[in-house]
Amino acid sequence: MLAYLLDENISHVVADQVARKNASISVQSVYRWQGGEYVGQEDSSLLRAASVEGLTLVTYDLKTIPLLLAEIAADGDPHAGVVFVDDATIRSNDFGGLVLALLSHWNRYSAEDWQDRIGFLEPR
Repeated sequence: MLAYLLDENISHVVADQVARKNASISVQSVYRWQGGEYVGQEDSSLLRAASVEGLTLVTYDLKTIPLLLAEIAADGDPHAGVVFVDDATIRSNDFGGLVLALLSHWNRYSAEDWQDRIGFLEPR
């Protein structure tokens, strides 16, 4: 089942609000997940650790994560999926918009396998 890990560019408040609105959604903030161990760490470490736990990364990082995904694919390693968010579509300070978009995304894709999959979060 689809489970999310929100990266450093998304407030932990978004994870809290998603969980409050639908307790069946597994959503973690990097600020609280693993005791915050991955805050400030390299993206490769975060993505690999998320993969071990089956967490799909939700990120605004459209610069370095795509390059990292290409490296991971070239190495033949799996990842647990990435959902990109574009600031032109949903601003990072639009907590309500992010919550609604994540709820909608989960409703649409929760039954699907997200291993090695990439998508974009769309506004609701």
